[in-house]
This record gives sequence, C-alpha cells and structure tokens, in this order.
Amino acid sequence: MRKKCMVLCLAAAMLFSGAFLFAQEEAPSLADKVSFALEFGASIISADSEGVVDSLTDAGFNEDETKIGLAYEDELWGASASLKFGTENLRHLNGEIGEMFADFPLALDELYGWVKPFGSWFKFTGGIFENTDGVADYTDDIDDFSMGVFVFGAGGEPYTEPEEVTGAALTNGFLTDAVFGPLTLQFLLAPNYSKESASELVSDLLSQMAGQDISVDTEERFFRLGGRVIFDAGVGTVSALYKVFQWPIEFVNAMMGESFPGSLMTYNTFGIYFDFTAVENLGLSLGYTGFLPLNNGSDVENVLYSGIDLRATWTGIEGLSLSTHHNVSFAKGAEKDWLGSLGKDASFLTLYNAIGGTKELTDKFSVNAEIGNVFSTTDDGNSGKIEFESFMVAAKLITRVGENVEFDAGLEVVFEKNALSGGYGDEDENLTVFSVPIGIIISF
Repeated sequence: MRKKCMVLCLAAAMLFSGAFLFAQEEAPSLADKVSFALEFGASIISADSEGVVDSLTDAGFNEDETKIGLAYEDELWGASASLKFGTENLRHLNGEIGEMFADFPLALDELYGWVKPFGSWFKFTGGIFENTDGVADYTDDIDDFSMGVFVFGAGGEPYTEPEEVTGAALTNGFLTDAVFGPLTLQFLLAPNYSKESASELVSDLLSQMAGQDISVDTEERFFRLGGRVIFDAGVGTVSALYKVFQWPIEFVNAMMGESFPGSLMTYNTFGIYFDFTAVENLGLSLGYTGFLPLNNGSDVENVLYSGIDLRATWTGIEGLSLSTHHNVSFAKGAEKDWLGSLGKDASFLTLYNAIGGTKELTDKFSVNAEIGNVFSTTDDGNSGKIEFESFMVAAKLITRVGENVEFDAGLEVVFEKNALSGGYGDEDENLTVFSVPIGIIISF
C-alpha cells in the first residue's frame, strides 16, 4: 500500500507542477492534447477436441491489449492512465496468492506523468509504466510477446517469469531521460523498501495467506534500479540495458508458494538490442537478453537464462505489410540449482516463430492472417523430459468505421501437444481449440 501511495503521489505532483509551470504558454486546443482508447478482445465461442465449449472467453486477437486508457500530452508535460481487463499480469503467481486475484476483472495497467522542465534535453517520468525506448516493436501484424527470455510451462500457458525483470522494458518508478544529441541515457529509480518496510509487507502477505497474524523480521530490503543507453547511429539505433531487482527470500517464497534457500534473491537482467532502418520499407531488430537470478545461499549454484530475438517488418508493396518474430531461449543446468528445475546436465530450450500479414482491400476493409509455432523442451539430463509444442493459425477481417473505430472478427485454430517422459512420468496429451475471436478498438 505504501508503494502505491508513493507512486500515486509522485504522479499527481508531476501533473500539478506541470500545469503550474506551463499554464501560461499557448498550446493547441484541449481536444488535440487529450486521447482516449478502448481496446477489447474476446472469443464469442470456443470449442476444443475434448468437447469443452465456452463463450465470451478472453482468448481473442487482442487478449493482451484489452484495456481502457486516457492520456494528456502537451509540449512539455503529460500524463496517462489505463485499466487492463483480466489477470494477465498476474499469471506467473502460484498458490494461494494467484487464487486471490483469479476472479478480479480489472487491474491497473499504467498510471504515470512526465515533464520536460528544461526543454528536450531532460525528461522526468514517474508512476506505473513500461518503457521500451530503443527496442523496436515491428509486430503490427501479429499478436506477440515482448523481447526477452521465453519460458513455456508443460501446461502450455506461455509466460515470462517473472515478467518485470526478464524483458527489455524499464518499469515503474522514477525514470530520468538525458538527451545529448544522438545519445540518450535513461536511469530508473524504483520505489524501494527498508528492512522494516519489507518485514511489514511480508508479514501482511503471509497473514493474508494463513488467515491469521504472522510476524516476519527480514534481514534484507527491497531494491530495484535500472538503466539504458540508446545511440542513434543514423542507420538505426543501438541500445544496452541493465536492471537489478532484489527481494527478501521470505517474500519470494510467499509469492511463489515455495521454500527456496538463502535469505536474499537478486534478479539481474541485461541485454543489447540493434534496430536497423537503413533499407527503405524494411525494419529489422536483433536483440539478446540475459536473465540471471542469484540466490545468496551458501550451497547453491545459479543458472543463466538467455534469449535471442529477431523481429522484422516489410511494407514494400502498397497496402501490404508483413511482420515476423523469432526467439530462441536456452539455459544449461548447474549441479546445485536452487530453483530445482535445471540440475546438473539438465538443459532448457524454447523456439518461437510467428509471421503475419495485413492486406488493405479498401479504405474500410483489410484482412489479416497469422501463423505461429512454439517448441519447448526441458531435459533433466537423465531420462526425464518435458516437451510442449503448439501451432496456431488465425485469420480475421478488419473493418474501419471512420478514423476512430475498428472492428475485427475471424477464426483461430490452435493445436497443442504436451509430452512427459522418464522421471516426469509417461503421458502424451493433444488438444485442438477452435475459436471465433472478435475485437473492437475505439480511439479519439
């Protein structure tokens, strides 16, 4: 609660200070400064090969973008707020904590303000946000994941674990941008907790889980910092990222429902990303993300997870665009891995590929098609193996009503296969899911 109050107060203070500093300057009309967006996606009906039929599920084209947002942008200051439908941002939580939020329909997506008190040289942003400056997207034609380390569970649900530290984004806190010609430096200072505040937070969390008062005195504090360097080379950009996130082990165990050793867990994420724009109608980005979770236990070893991404978009034919995203994520086990999933001689590998295209038929109608494939395997180094494979194909018709409203509807088919062998048991499971997704985007 204290962290939320700090962020809200910071965002409010920036809004009021921006209004006071720049109210005297002439600016465009209010309608030009304010923007509104409503994005919604759902499947009106879905059916799988096991005979399960459902309707109005969240398995739509825009399932990761189902939100409502309002933003204000002036020349020297601005703010944004949005709510996200569903619990997508909590999907990595396990145990009773995840169940607490399972049926909660809304979550705060973004709430931040920014100000440029010295013109374009410096920008200060505070609040709840996700900043991916210097990392090209190129996924207009596909519903996709961000760059980073991909982990796919045996149950088939894709997730990045934990999201806040394995991707190429700087998130939540106070972000400073300093611009020196083609060079931009970013520094993130997140809300941090003292040992006393961390103990209070962990105690509250454990008390909620147990249904009774539990007091915990942790010897460690919460700590999070991040930074990025972006260089505009003329033919594209190069960016380098590093961020660190420290948690007391009591908090990790409470959140994940585990009993990890040690007293402190430190997540380290680093990466380098290249964006090439020198060729007309072609955008190409290549990135490496490393994720190193460190446990300070005396009898453990730590495993480095790596992810390599390639993204591209091409618009060389009028009215046609093509986008693609490829990722390979991998890790090799250690003899005393504290996570317990990648022991000696174990290995992890995930391959992800997606390609999509959009063809404009008229000013009001377009068609979009997408195919994607995931293959993930975890080998324990002996005879145990977990494999997951998924193939997806989807097509939709996009209808534009004026400049502000867009509808889409289509058909999506997903084939999934899970296979367990050796020490994990012997089981093969195949599932096919047919769905009819719809989407609505309203923006002003």
